Amino acid sequence: KGQSTPLSQTISYKVIEMADIWKILTTILFKICPTPLDVGTDIWNGVDFIVNDSPIWGAMCLGLTLVPGIVKGVTLFVKGVTLWGEKRTWWNFLGCVIFCLFGWILLPLWTVIGFCLTLCQPAPKPGDPITQVEVDSHDCKFLEVNTESMGQVVLNVSILMISGLQEKKFLFPGDLQLLSLSISFIMIIKSAGEQHFFRRTPYYPPSFGESFLVSIVLCPDIIFRVLALPLVCIYLRWLSIAPIVAILCLNYYGAGKRAGKCGLTFREDRLSTAAMSVISPSVYIDQQSDNDDKLASPTIQRDYYSWNRKTLVGVLFPCLILITILVNTTFVDQFGPLCQIHNLQGCPSSLIITTDQFNTIFLPTVILSGLFTLVHQFLSNTAFLARPMRYED
Repeated sequence: KGQSTPLSQTISYKVIEMADIWKILTTILFKICPTPLDVGTDIWNGVDFIVNDSPIWGAMCLGLTLVPGIVKGVTLFVKGVTLWGEKRTWWNFLGCVIFCLFGWILLPLWTVIGFCLTLCQPAPKPGDPITQVEVDSHDCKFLEVNTESMGQVVLNVSILMISGLQEKKFLFPGDLQLLSLSISFIMIIKSAGEQHFFRRTPYYPPSFGESFLVSIVLCPDIIFRVLALPLVCIYLRWLSIAPIVAILCLNYYGAGKRAGKCGLTFREDRLSTAAMSVISPSVYIDQQSDNDDKLASPTIQRDYYSWNRKTLVGVLFPCLILITILVNTTFVDQFGPLCQIHNLQGCPSSLIITTDQFNTIFLPTVILSGLFTLVHQFLSNTAFLARPMRYED
C-alpha cells in the first residue's frame, strides 16, 4: 500500500524550502551584488569623465578604486613583519604589489566568492555562528566601504558642486554620476549598521532589523559629513587640510583616551578607528587579536560615538561659519574657487552652485543634519547602542 506523507512533515518541508529561497535571495541582493555593482559603477563613472574631457576627475575616481587594494596589500606586508616575525622577503613584497595593482578586482571577487560559498552550506540555526569564510567576506566588504565608497561619495558631491552634471547616458543629465553616488552612499549607510555589531561579535551577525535601526540612526551623521566636508574642501582649498588633520588627531585621541575607561588598546586599532570615523561613527577592533577590547566594545562604541560626533560638529561648524562669511562677501569672486586649477581640463572657472543656492539649500541641510547628530546622540545612548548583544553578551 502507498504511504501518505503526514501533513506536519509536509509543512516542515515547505518551511525549510522557503527559508532556503529567502537565504538565496537575501544573499544575492544584499551581500553578493552590492560590492561589484559599487566598484563597477565607480569605474564606469571615472572612464566617462575621461572620455568627456575631464581627466582630473576621472583619474581621481579611478584612483580611489585602487585604495582598498593598497590598504590590504600594505597591511598584509606590515603584519607579515610585525606579527609573524618574518623578514621582508620577495614573496611578501610581491603579494603587496599584486594587491596594490589588482586589488580593485581581487577584493570584490573575494567578497563574491565568499558569499557564494555560503549558499552551498546549510543556513545556521538561530544562535549558531557563521563560517570564517563569510566573516572574511564581510571584512573585505567593509574595507571597500571604508576606503573606496567613502572617498567616492565625497569626491562626487564635490564634482557636482564644482562642475555640475555630466551628459545624459540613460534617462537624464548626470544619471551615471547620480547612480554611482547613490550606490556608494547606500553602501555606507548599510555597512554602518552592520559594522556596529560586527566589531563586537563577527561570528554572530545582526538581524536585518537590528542593522537597519543602527543605519537609520547614523544616517544624519553621514549626510552631515558628506555635505560639510566637500564644502570645506571646495571653499577653503588647501586650508581644508587643517580641519581634516584636526579631526583625525581628535579621533585618535578619543579612541585611546575618551572611549570608555581605558579606550582601545592597540595603536593600529586607534589609527583605523580615527580614519574610518571621519565619514561614519565606527570603531575598529582587530578580530585576530585576543584582548579585552572585544569584551568592552559596547562601552567603547558608545563613548567614542559621542566623542566623534562632538568632534565633527565642533570642527566643521566653525569652518561652515567662515565659509558662509566668505561666500557672502567678495572673497570668492576675487580669488576664485578651487576648480580654477582644472581650467585646462574643461572645468568651469566658477562654482556651479550660486550664493543663493548655498544659503537656501546646502547650508540649511548641513546645519540641520549636524544638529540631528547631537539629538540622535541622546537617543543612541539611551536605546540600542548601549544594550548588549543577543548571544554572547
